Amino acid sequence: MSYPPRRQLIAGLVAAITIALAITAHAVFSPAVLAHYAESPDSMGIAGWAADATAPIIASWFTGVWIQADSPYYRPLSSIAFWLQYKAFGYNFQGHVFVSWLIHAWICALIYLLALRLLPGTGRQRVISGLMAVLLFNVRLTPLGPHWPTAPIGYAVVAWWPAQTDQWSLAFSLAALLALDGWLQRDRPSGLWQASALWVTAVLFKEMAVIVPAIAAVLITYRKGLAGLQLYQSTEDGSRRLAPGPVWTVALPGLVAVAAFLALRTQLVRGAWGPEQREPGYLIVKLARYVAGRPITYVIAHWGELWFPVTAVFLVAILVVWVRMRSRPSAVWLVLAMILGAGLIAQVLGGNFALITIPRTLGRLLSVTLFLAGFVALVQVRAPVTWYLLVMALGVIVPVLHVAGPHYHYWPAAFWAIFHASIILWLWERGKRENDEFLDSQPEASV
Repeated sequence: MSYPPRRQLIAGLVAAITIALAITAHAVFSPAVLAHYAESPDSMGIAGWAADATAPIIASWFTGVWIQADSPYYRPLSSIAFWLQYKAFGYNFQGHVFVSWLIHAWICALIYLLALRLLPGTGRQRVISGLMAVLLFNVRLTPLGPHWPTAPIGYAVVAWWPAQTDQWSLAFSLAALLALDGWLQRDRPSGLWQASALWVTAVLFKEMAVIVPAIAAVLITYRKGLAGLQLYQSTEDGSRRLAPGPVWTVALPGLVAVAAFLALRTQLVRGAWGPEQREPGYLIVKLARYVAGRPITYVIAHWGELWFPVTAVFLVAILVVWVRMRSRPSAVWLVLAMILGAGLIAQVLGGNFALITIPRTLGRLLSVTLFLAGFVALVQVRAPVTWYLLVMALGVIVPVLHVAGPHYHYWPAAFWAIFHASIILWLWERGKRENDEFLDSQPEASV
């Protein structure tokens, strides 16, 4: 799908960049954030290695360990970026954070553009959905964990400038997917070559981009259907000839290139950190934490407070019943039933109906309720793009199943944002359709 009219496109793009800059601005100008870097081993270490870098050392970043020499990674382009920032700003880390701020705005613009291309609807609907994806990306909270501040992921990554490795890699990967989609839609003839160059650049910034060929396979299948997966094609005489679809000619060579890169990386960087052998149970739990981290954490941490997960199930159930009623009563009655029911459950299982008025407790309740409501909505979604986006979001998690830390959630957050925006768009369209059907069914008033 092409972009909407130019005026709508540009207005939405400006709004997306504004959202990104406004929500994360505090990280750039907060004295408390900037003071942290004076005692940060990572930031001081990277700046120190940049200060000592000579021409041979810079060249060695392409054949060995990157600029942060005590971390066995192969990230030559990230090393160059950090070195250039040191040359520009020295130990004034506000400059480094400012660069992170601008990259984040660029990423949000790319998320907006990718949502415009993938999501259905009118131009106005797609612009609003794209902006919704940007907003969701910026407000998505980091996972709970020891010594991890609870903050939006975008803010946390901007504030922690060494996480530019994640940013640069994600930015070039999103640009690669946009170029590939343009090629698939036949409005960007050189898109495949552009996508390949952008993807290689992303990999050289951070290894996270090795997942892009798999995401590309999902995108190709969404655009081309079974034709993207075909190996043979029938001819006029009834025979079959080899005619592999783009999944085999584009995505598969990309996966082969990934395997070759990882093999070469083990030779260039001895002891390079990468995926570790884990028990299946660990991977399942980690995947669940990525998909539903906050609800699961709340339920486990407050296991004795049985009333609030039970209340969440009740709230979702009564909402589903109300939506499915042929003749719905006023929403006022729905809200009243929710409040009274939640208070009754809190009284019986928690010992006090007023539990539903405590802000922190109410926040936990709403988190679990929203997750369950979203799951119920997902089960009913018939828009194919939503399911393809879900596969993309789950695929992005795979490279980071063995690691921990807030900045590793930056990549998944981008894809979750577009996925959730597609669900909201589907609910919006369904609600509008049902409302139109209801109005059409009403008898016209006689004069």
